[in-house]
Amino acid sequence: MRLDLIDEIQLSTFPYVAGEGTRLFDGVPKSYPLDLVSSTASSNGIIYLQYRRHR
Repeated sequence: MRLDLIDEIQLSTFPYVAGEGTRLFDGVPKSYPLDLVSSTASSNGIIYLQYRRHR
């Protein structure tokens, strides 16, 4: 992200909370425009997200 080399990001989010945790995108510029392409929820609560870089 810092070098602007990412075209697409796919994330799976799990419904789990345990304190503060570690930041996933630490050190990334605060403004990194992404467009949500799709989101799918599974029966066990996992959410699949697909983002593309906004150009």
